[in-house]
Amino acid sequence: MTVLKICAIVFGATGFWKVVEMLFQLRMNKRFKNAEINNLNAQANSLVVENYKLWTENMDRRIKELENKNSLQRERIGRLENNNAQMSQTILKLENKNAEMNRIITLQRERINELENEIQKYKN
Repeated sequence: MTVLKICAIVFGATGFWKVVEMLFQLRMNKRFKNAEINNLNAQANSLVVENYKLWTENMDRRIKELENKNSLQRERIGRLENNNAQMSQTILKLENKNAEMNRIITLQRERINELENEIQKYKN
């Protein structure tokens, strides 16, 4: 009977330690999984920050490009406005000249009509 008790005690102690070891191992696995999850979260957050940093750098570069393009467009608009003003002045000069020419033509037409009337008088 003593041998049976000794065997039962040995198996019982071994089983108890196996249960303790299994509980300890489960707890360690849980900690390990939590550590992995925290590590993955930290990596994901780091990637998000890096992506945001790259995005902002690209946007800053794009904004500078657009500002440069905008300043070039403003310069071009300024040149076009000056050209437009010069053309407007040229148009005004030509309109005045045209009006003067029309006045001269009208006067010449009147003189031609007068001369034609005089010629008619001499023909009759």
